[in-house]
Amino acid sequence: MELIVVGFQGRYRAAQVLTDLRQRGVQLFDLDQAITVSWEDRRNFIVQQSINLSREEGSRWARLWGAFIKVTLFQPFTERLTSAATKVTGREAATTNGDSLKHDWWVTDVGIPENFVRDVGALVQPGESAIITLAEQLEPQRAASILRDCGGSLIYTSLSGDQVNKVRRELTTSDS
Repeated sequence: MELIVVGFQGRYRAAQVLTDLRQRGVQLFDLDQAITVSWEDRRNFIVQQSINLSREEGSRWARLWGAFIKVTLFQPFTERLTSAATKVTGREAATTNGDSLKHDWWVTDVGIPENFVRDVGALVQPGESAIITLAEQLEPQRAASILRDCGGSLIYTSLSGDQVNKVRRELTTSDS
């Protein structure tokens, strides 16, 4: 499994590309759980997440992506993602570590490389946007070619079996 970030110039471009990929049925990575992030300016940071109301995992994905955004893009209020997802689904979010994962959960618990964290922070700057997602079987050359044609820059890191298990454990925590 790969953890993927695709950066774009322009604060709306990531959302446009993700919508286009969904409409065309292009399966480069997990389109259903992908989020987009964008900087309006140094203070205003937008996250867009689709939540399937018939499923219970929306708040868990929000928690997972919130922790990723917190460690890579230094956004301190990402627990609001989980709160919003919980309100939308009308369910209480069960958590194993309180309302949000530790600030550096992706680095210390999962073990993603610090240089990947650094690269994500450098890729997504004010006035820009990104798609963040996971892929079970990424074809890097194909993905890079398609995303480059859309104006995107792809970076990713491969997760080991143990790292994937830690991510899946967070995603399978029962809602109550």
